[in-house]
Amino acid sequence: MAPRAAIATFLGELVSADDAAAIFSVVQVRGGSLGAYVNAGAISIRYAERETRFLQVGTTYLVGAGGSELFSTLESKVRAKKQLFAGDAVVGVDESDKPCPKIEDPVLTLLPNGQPINAGVFSLLRNGRSGLVQAAVLPLLFALVFLVGLVITKRLFVGAVTISKKPVSRPRVSSVKSVSSRKPSTRNTRSTRGK
Repeated sequence: MAPRAAIATFLGELVSADDAAAIFSVVQVRGGSLGAYVNAGAISIRYAERETRFLQVGTTYLVGAGGSELFSTLESKVRAKKQLFAGDAVVGVDESDKPCPKIEDPVLTLLPNGQPINAGVFSLLRNGRSGLVQAAVLPLLFALVFLVGLVITKRLFVGAVTISKKPVSRPRVSSVKSVSSRKPSTRNTRSTRGK
């Protein structure tokens, strides 16, 4: 399936962006026509999958924009879609020696020199200085706080169980009888009298 054609290609400086759209100030139209999509030198471009997070305000980009199928705006993307099956993966490709043509997607936002925008996993860490701290140090800090909480909870429960199993001391009652209260035994005296 061939990619759809771009309506316009232009150089634009990113003015603002949210999760779904970016507003560019048009610097130069390189191809096609922006027509009614431009309003006072500014144009709104929709991006799918929150790809605007890879764009930085104040930076100039080469934007290839195509018509949206769902909205009445232009749309573009930062990451080119990779084909899952094509070229050598097609059945019967070995029957011909003709190479499969490479068709580049014109509806794509690039750097002004034509290089792709870094949209890798770790690219967002470089956008903000605190990105590395948030990605590496904060999870470690939360894990440490969680482990300290577990240790404190364990010590509280062990202490409570130890206190509940400790025997309670009761006052002792004296079991010694006094000597004067005993009566002398008469058995021994009778047996000695009869002899």
